[in-house]
Amino acid sequence: MTNTLQVAAQKITGSVHIYRQILAVIAASLQSLAGGITFGFTTVLLPQLQADPSYPYDKSLDSWIASISPLAMMMGSLLSGPMSDGIGRRLGQFVLIVPFTLGCIIMGLATNNTVMLFGRFITGLCTGAVRANSIVYIAELMDPKYRPMALFCPSASIHIGVLISHTVGKYCYWKTSCFIFTVPTIIAFIILLFLKESPLWLLSKGKIDEGIESFRHFRGNGDEKELATVLEKAKERADENTTFKDILNIIFGKPFMKSLATIFLLFVGVQWCGINTLSFYAEVIFQKTFGSDIDAFTLVLITDSIRISASLVVCIFAKVLPRKIAFVTCCLSTTLVLIGLITYLYLKPVGLIWVAVTCMIIYIAMASVLTCVSWSFVAEIYPSQVRGFGSGLSSSISFVLLFISVKVTPEIMHKFGEEVMYATFAVVTLVTGISLSFVIPETNGRSLQDIEDDMYKKAGDVKKDIGMVTLPNVSV
Repeated sequence: MTNTLQVAAQKITGSVHIYRQILAVIAASLQSLAGGITFGFTTVLLPQLQADPSYPYDKSLDSWIASISPLAMMMGSLLSGPMSDGIGRRLGQFVLIVPFTLGCIIMGLATNNTVMLFGRFITGLCTGAVRANSIVYIAELMDPKYRPMALFCPSASIHIGVLISHTVGKYCYWKTSCFIFTVPTIIAFIILLFLKESPLWLLSKGKIDEGIESFRHFRGNGDEKELATVLEKAKERADENTTFKDILNIIFGKPFMKSLATIFLLFVGVQWCGINTLSFYAEVIFQKTFGSDIDAFTLVLITDSIRISASLVVCIFAKVLPRKIAFVTCCLSTTLVLIGLITYLYLKPVGLIWVAVTCMIIYIAMASVLTCVSWSFVAEIYPSQVRGFGSGLSSSISFVLLFISVKVTPEIMHKFGEEVMYATFAVVTLVTGISLSFVIPETNGRSLQDIEDDMYKKAGDVKKDIGMVTLPNVSV
């Protein structure tokens, strides 16, 4: 009996680093879930504000209440990079969780549009900043075998957050909902208290002992070869005495610009395919698309569930999923089902409403996978010295594109009809899918250092032998 308990204890001790990786992913996912709540809340908030006699509702501000969060997300993303690279990935999340929670409370206490817009702005600002910060954190500490799955989890959590916001917001008074929405970030804050800073960030700052301790905290003692590689690269950078001018040379260099252009096209496809815009106006869009033939809110909940299911399937198969092929396939599939939906709206065949609903469901599923795959690239294709900056800038671009989409989509739908709106989504998705099939890299299953070496190494560079690197003996 004693031997059995000792063996069990050894197994738990030997795998405790895996649980720490899982906790880091849970913390990041909870913050993304809170971001999903920010995305989806206006679908149910705006009708409640309109019906609330104690609130001075102004219909002309609807699009601003919806779109001010993506605008703030863009600003938050720009702040995220310097903050993440400056104070750290983990501490950066702590700094952002507190104002996000306060922003929800401010919305819950709002008695006029100015306060409501202020609360939406704060939650959007923090959502944009923490999105990039948290995915870089988990990318830098995860085992390459599990990193693809881990990077998909925050995207899946956004969809869960959208569903929660729609469900809670529909059946709870909007002020009560705002207070309930503080729970995920509070739990994430508590989890992060028990985790260490990103090992790669610590090593990039010359904190070698702390970096090794953090590496073994998350990865155990089984990845010594990768640790040796990272230490060698950190030593090279220290010997090179990287200056601000060197950082600028990296940022304005051709490889970085190529990575940035790739991410830009990815997010044009994601944000202008309509899937995220749908989160802000789902019930209104469904009412206009299907009329009284379908209960719009029921379809909102069904499509929310489909988005979650699609994202979870991607997470499960992330280890074997070739992301480049998955992205291009989803682009083409999304385009085809949107064409089917447009055809139905033009012809309006009697008794075939199920065809339109089926097209909508497939569109939601494919576009949801598209979103997950796109965001997984953000934390992988920038070099470690500017990974926070690159990820923050990429997220900022994404939210600018989302802000434009959220702001203009109601106007397009009102002036030109749903057919033109869906046609715009289809054209953008097709063009970006074809374009990116030639430039997007395949990163699945590769270490961040391997990806960086492949994309950023100088012509004529020869890989150095790392077999003789000696690791300092640091206890965990």
